[in-house]
Amino acid sequence: MLMEQTKILLFGGSYNPIHKGHINAALNASNYLQCQEVWFIPRKYNYDGSLLLDGKHRIAMMKMALAEFPNFKICDIELKDRNKELIYTYNTARLLTKKYKNQYQFYFLIGADQLNNIERWYKIDQLTKLFQFVCFKRPGYIINEKLAQKYHILIIDGKQIDASSTKVRAGYYDEIDESIQQYIKEHELYLKERLMPHLPERLFIHCLSTARLAKALAQKNQQNTNRAYVAGILHDVSKALPKDEIRQIMEQHFPTKLKKPEYCHHQYASAYLAKTIYGISDVKTLKAIASHCRSSKKMSKLDKIIYCADKLEEEREFANAVADIRKEAYQNIDKAFIWTMEDQYRYLKNSQKWIDPWLVLMIDYYKRKEKDNGR
Repeated sequence: MLMEQTKILLFGGSYNPIHKGHINAALNASNYLQCQEVWFIPRKYNYDGSLLLDGKHRIAMMKMALAEFPNFKICDIELKDRNKELIYTYNTARLLTKKYKNQYQFYFLIGADQLNNIERWYKIDQLTKLFQFVCFKRPGYIINEKLAQKYHILIIDGKQIDASSTKVRAGYYDEIDESIQQYIKEHELYLKERLMPHLPERLFIHCLSTARLAKALAQKNQQNTNRAYVAGILHDVSKALPKDEIRQIMEQHFPTKLKKPEYCHHQYASAYLAKTIYGISDVKTLKAIASHCRSSKKMSKLDKIIYCADKLEEEREFANAVADIRKEAYQNIDKAFIWTMEDQYRYLKNSQKWIDPWLVLMIDYYKRKEKDNGR
């Protein structure tokens, strides 16, 4: 007597990150097909071959989301792919069918958006012979009935949840559990995507360019590159706020800094938002953000990196000797920091703009300190 094969529903995706829409689709399909297990298969690569977020983070969030479903498993076969062989679902399917032979009856779950582009899939004719494809409906997508019939794809009805990983990465957390929200903040994930909707395009490009330069400078100056990147991308996060909101933050959280010139208030407000909105708790990172515009006598190397990166990034126009200063910053951030302040002074003077006396004091202070250290 032949034993009935165990039914396994395979559900591939980036899971970057996993959300309630994924869970809902898997529940509907597995219940309809009466599958014993669902295997979630996170991809290692985007369709263009570029790497996705580190698999360890996506796996960690998947474990949180799937914890209450004992028959939901994680299959990391594609994350172990070193040669991009499994960038195509067809190759994954061949590996699984070879490994498990006649043990399981596999179904492969896709969304309506994927069905409508199914003919672009690599070796789709052979692939649909290896697996029975199943499609769940998604809000905003119309099922292509002709393609469904051509490839014998089952259509699953059921409750639809309008959720997308793109929205989650942008900071809209309605469709993820609180534990995953906390994980994203604690591990400083998706900062670029979370920041983008809240800044004007030019300011966002400046922040991104500052972060990239800060990371490169940190690497050359033996500093923590992650701290530098995070401080760089969030250093101006408050700059798009109305002045009265920045002042309100200053009054409530930095009352002793209110006497400082208004042009530097945003550095403190940005540090506050980095901590409260973006979940940054690292003291050194927050200090670097709060020192990037108006320096102090206690500038660490990281502080100097963010200060310089803000003024030397590629989108900046006011630095007179930017190429020479940036070159020096890769070799000696302490000297480049002084040069950056001096160049800022020359720019303000030549533009007949107000010069903060503190800038002059800091130039003198750090030049004397450099001279003393050279003795």
